[in-house]
Amino acid sequence: MSQYLTLLTYGVINLGNGNTGSVTYTTVNNPSNPTQTLESGNIVKSEYMTLAVNVKNFVDSYGRLPNYVSSSLGKFRYESVIYMFSKIVIFYGTNNRLPNYVSVTPWTGASSSSSSSSSSSSSSTSSQLSEYLQATLNCQSDSSTIIALANSITSGKTTDYAKAKAIFNWVRDNLTYSYYYNSVKGALGALSDKTANCCDTSNLVVALARAAGIPARYQHGYCHFSSGWYGHVWAQLYVDGKWYYADAISDYNTFGAINNWDLSTVTLYNTYTELPF
Repeated sequence: MSQYLTLLTYGVINLGNGNTGSVTYTTVNNPSNPTQTLESGNIVKSEYMTLAVNVKNFVDSYGRLPNYVSSSLGKFRYESVIYMFSKIVIFYGTNNRLPNYVSVTPWTGASSSSSSSSSSSSSSTSSQLSEYLQATLNCQSDSSTIIALANSITSGKTTDYAKAKAIFNWVRDNLTYSYYYNSVKGALGALSDKTANCCDTSNLVVALARAAGIPARYQHGYCHFSSGWYGHVWAQLYVDGKWYYADAISDYNTFGAINNWDLSTVTLYNTYTELPF
């Protein structure tokens, strides 16, 4: 494990420097007294690159892994660093670039067989859904403001469902509806103004979800409200193998349920990774 983490660390540093060459195998000893006080959340690119350099410098100086690595989310034990750097390398292999951030879940001491199965499943899902985790022009999920808010909203939540529900509830409860056409404010503008139309409300829901590592997308359709038929946009969040409706423009709606328009009569125009309007 120590050698594996060392190879991952050097690999992340090399990729950050644009070097895709081989990494030299180095014999490294285990940490003497590993410890961890880590919360779930996101680590942005500049910070995980700094963490990689810190691990490398310690290994080069002492010939062993550090007992922990300090971060904005707390102290990383080496197994959690392995998980984080593995996700970064997998993302690079799929997208040919380093991610703007990486979602972190503390290592809990699961058995190696269980961990391997979970990692394989997570990697496969991440590859298939990677397009629904990317920042876009109006979905600024890589913004430090969005990332900080996503971390705050999901703090203490231990499941993706709980995180997704908390994000939906926060947007629904903190934004009011404004009528105008298309995306104008984007996620950051909607957050700043605390009022938005369906497009920009969805931009904020999607941005916060993606910042929390939850795949999110948009749907566009012709919907029947109590006041008549209108073109409308809403979000969907992917949790535990299922897409959940997340239409945050009305207090009547809950995570996974739409009550302010008739879902049974909708004409669905399209589903998008990024809103084209």
